Amino acid sequence: MKGESRPLTSNRAAKFQNKLGAQDSAAQNLTTKVDFNKKEQTPEENFRKLEREVNQLVEDSAALSVKGNHPEALEKAKEAVNKEKQLRRLRENSGTADQINPDLTFCVLFNLANQYQNNGMIQEALNNYTQIVKNKQYPQGGRLRVNMGNIYFQQKKYSVAIKMYRMALDLIPKSSNEMRFKILKNIGHAFVKLGKFQDAIASYESILEGNPDFQTAFNLILCVYALGDKKKLKKYFTVMLGIEVLTDVDEITGEATQNDKLKEELKARKREAHKYIVDAAKLIAPVIEDDLISAYDWILEALKASPYADVESEIEITKALSYLKKKELEKAIDSLKQFEKKDKMMMARAATNISFLYFMENDIKNAEKYADIAIDYDRYNAKALVNRGNCLFMRNEFLRSKEQYLEAIGVEADCVEALYNLAFVNKKLNMFAEALQVIRHLPKDL
Repeated sequence: MKGESRPLTSNRAAKFQNKLGAQDSAAQNLTTKVDFNKKEQTPEENFRKLEREVNQLVEDSAALSVKGNHPEALEKAKEAVNKEKQLRRLRENSGTADQINPDLTFCVLFNLANQYQNNGMIQEALNNYTQIVKNKQYPQGGRLRVNMGNIYFQQKKYSVAIKMYRMALDLIPKSSNEMRFKILKNIGHAFVKLGKFQDAIASYESILEGNPDFQTAFNLILCVYALGDKKKLKKYFTVMLGIEVLTDVDEITGEATQNDKLKEELKARKREAHKYIVDAAKLIAPVIEDDLISAYDWILEALKASPYADVESEIEITKALSYLKKKELEKAIDSLKQFEKKDKMMMARAATNISFLYFMENDIKNAEKYADIAIDYDRYNAKALVNRGNCLFMRNEFLRSKEQYLEAIGVEADCVEALYNLAFVNKKLNMFAEALQVIRHLPKDL
């Protein structure tokens, strides 16, 4: 119509630009997302990635086991085994079976067996260990017979355990002395369980010849004791005294903090050595001589000639107590009085025993005298405090007696003598509720 304004029109076809724009955008996005320089992973790279994943699962399993989370550790171990099987299948299908890593296979199988054992699944553990040791691909697997031996030992199948230990021993090189001696110990322990003491002695003797230690020497003495051989008891007690323990801290070099740790370690070793020697002496004394006192005299002479002369005081006290058992009170007291010029701690122990002996003889004056001496030497001597409390009790000084018992309990909370006597003195003082309360703290089997 003439004169009318013509509506504005577009010179672009309807919807054409939108479609074109969408196509342009898609192409642009495709160009952005696709990296044409990126290479696809080769099969070998995939295999290596799987190997890393298997190793990580084994490490995770071991870490969980160390933390005590054995069920989850077992699940990780199973996952590692399955993934390693998948890896082997892929290699076989790709024609690279010769590239299969036997060490990795051994690792996952061993870890699985170990985790079964940690979870108490003994038969499953044995099945896996057997699978490993019978596979000729794993020459080192034979050593796992030690683990199998330990399982059989726990099951009290001692003969089978010995068989496993001996098979493992055959595979351990002569140079691996520490491992060989540990296996020999296990064999000795198994023979003891079977009551075959002579065979156990043979195992323990081999250890003492090559790598002597106090525990093995003590076990050997126990076996000889069971057989009743007096001469060999003396022989092996002397052998025990010949075992050296490094006790000179000056021989150690290094930083001060490290030295402190080593000093503590050496002190612990020395304490352990002394305990084994004293226990062995007490064991053999009633057997090696016709007379107990003569036996202790022989032991004391052996100690004087050894690096452990400082154990002599302990044996002297034991000898004095032997006089007491024979009701030779004067000899017991004379023997203990020899400690008056010796070290404080030993004198405290000796005085405590002398006090007790005088108390048993109803010599309250001397009993209290030596109780005081013991406390002067060692203020925190619970038994000496009990002795002094007993002397006060006999003089009807019940409140002072109670103080001594309470002080003894303060030093040694589970001192049965102090607890019992405290209950008794409370009863004497008509403090029945307190007496009952103390009795409740006494061991039930007293």
